[in-house]
Amino acid sequence: MARPRSALPRRTPPTRQCPRGRAADLLRRRGDRRGQPRCRSADRWRLLHSRTSGPLSAPRSPSVTASSSPDPNASTLRDLLDSGRLIVCVGPGGVGKTTTSAAIGLRAAMAGRKTIVMTIDPAKRLANSLGLDDLTNDPQQIDLSDALAMAGGEDQGGELWAMMLDAEKTFDDMVTRHAPDKGALARAKENNIYRLLSSALHGMQEYMALEKLHDLYTGGYFDLVILDTPPTKNALEFLETPGRASTFFDERIIKWFLPNRRSGLLGRVFNPGSVVLGLISRVLGESFVNDLVEFFDTFHYLQEALQQNGELIEFILRDPLTHFFVITSADPRRMKEAVYFHEKLGQLDQRADFFIINRVIPRFHPEDIAKIEDADLDALLTSGDHGATSTQIRGLRQRLETHYLQLARLAIRDREAIAGLAARVGEEALRLIPLLGEDVHNLSNLLRLSDFITPIDSPPQTGTAQG
Repeated sequence: MARPRSALPRRTPPTRQCPRGRAADLLRRRGDRRGQPRCRSADRWRLLHSRTSGPLSAPRSPSVTASSSPDPNASTLRDLLDSGRLIVCVGPGGVGKTTTSAAIGLRAAMAGRKTIVMTIDPAKRLANSLGLDDLTNDPQQIDLSDALAMAGGEDQGGELWAMMLDAEKTFDDMVTRHAPDKGALARAKENNIYRLLSSALHGMQEYMALEKLHDLYTGGYFDLVILDTPPTKNALEFLETPGRASTFFDERIIKWFLPNRRSGLLGRVFNPGSVVLGLISRVLGESFVNDLVEFFDTFHYLQEALQQNGELIEFILRDPLTHFFVITSADPRRMKEAVYFHEKLGQLDQRADFFIINRVIPRFHPEDIAKIEDADLDALLTSGDHGATSTQIRGLRQRLETHYLQLARLAIRDREAIAGLAARVGEEALRLIPLLGEDVHNLSNLLRLSDFITPIDSPPQTGTAQG
C-alpha cells in the first residue's frame, strides 16, 4: 500500500564546506562575473554530493557531440541502476515511456536501492502501471512484497516510491518554504499575479519540475531518482530550463518594481502617483499594476532560491551519475523522433546512455500457417465440437494467414529501423522490449516488462506478442 511522504525519514546533513575542483571553479567564475560570492551555492553543491558514495564528481565533458556513440566499455545498464543517482527518461509520446520508467524503477528497487519515479506528465499512466488509482505531488511508497514473491528473490532492502508533479502545489510549497515571515506569505497567497503565475504561466511546469527534482535529489533519502518527462518538445524545454531558472526573477527586472531599490530617476518614475505609473495603470488597469508592484515586492526573496537551484540542477544534469535513457518504439516515425532527441542532447552537451525500444514485434514465420494441411481441417470439421461450418473455419484460416503476413512485414520493418539506430549509436546502447499481449496495470505485468530490459543479443521472446 502507498504511504504519504510524511513517513520519509531524513538523514542528518553533513557539515557544509566549499567544493573543490571543477565545481568550485565554475561557481567562483560565475560569482566573479556577477561581482558577488557564490559560496552558498558551492556549499549546497558540496552538500548534495556528500550524500553520494565517493568524491565530488566532475560534470560531464562538454565535448560530447550528437554523433558520439557510447563507449563500448561503458557500464552496463545494471551498473547504471546500481550506481546512478538520476535517470532521465525522454522520448516521443505514446511509446510506453512512463510504463518503462516505472519498470526501470521497479528493477532498481528490487536490487536494493531506495528509488522514486517522478512523472511530469499529468496523465495518470504511472499510477495505472503501478496498480494505483491515483498519484499526488507527495511521494507514495509501493508495496513490493508481491513482486518479490513472484520473482522468487530475497528482500534487498530497496524501496519503490512514485509521485506525479503538481506544479501549482510545488510552487505553493516553494513560496511557503522561502517566505521570510507569515505576513509575507499571507500577502503572497492573496496576490492575483501569484495565483495566475502558479497555475497558468507557460513554462511553470518545467520550472516546478526542477524545484521538485532538486528537493528529491538533495533530500538525502532516495538513492536513485527516475524522471519521466513529457513528450519530446516539452522534455527539451525541461532540459533547457535550468539555464533560465537563474533569470526567472532577474535583478534587472525586479529592481524596477521594488520600493527599496528605486532611486534617482527610477524612484521618481515609479513612485506611486507618478505620471508614468498613471499611464501604465490606465493601459493595464490600476488594480493590475498594484498587484504587479506588490508581487515583485513580495517575491524578491525567491530570486536567490531559484538562482541557486537552477545552478545546482545544471550541475546535476551534467554529473557522471546522471544518465539519459531515450525511450521509443520501432515505428519509423517514433524512431526518427528518438534520433532527433539524440541529436538535441548532443547540442545540450549531453549523451543518451541507452535507447530502450518498446513494443518490438518479434519474428514471425508465416510458412507455419501452410503446415495446417487440408486433412487437419477436415478432421476439425468432422469432430463436430466447434459448432462452426466448413466455410467459417476455412475463412478463419485465411484471416489468420493474412494477419501473420502483416505481422511478418511489421517485424521486418522494426528490424530495419533498429538496425539503422544501431548503426548510429552502437548495438551496445540498445535494449529491446517486445510487444506484449496486454496492458501493464499491476506490479506483476510491470515485473514481466522489466525482465526484458536486457542486452540486444537476448532477443524478445516470440511467444509474448499478440495482434
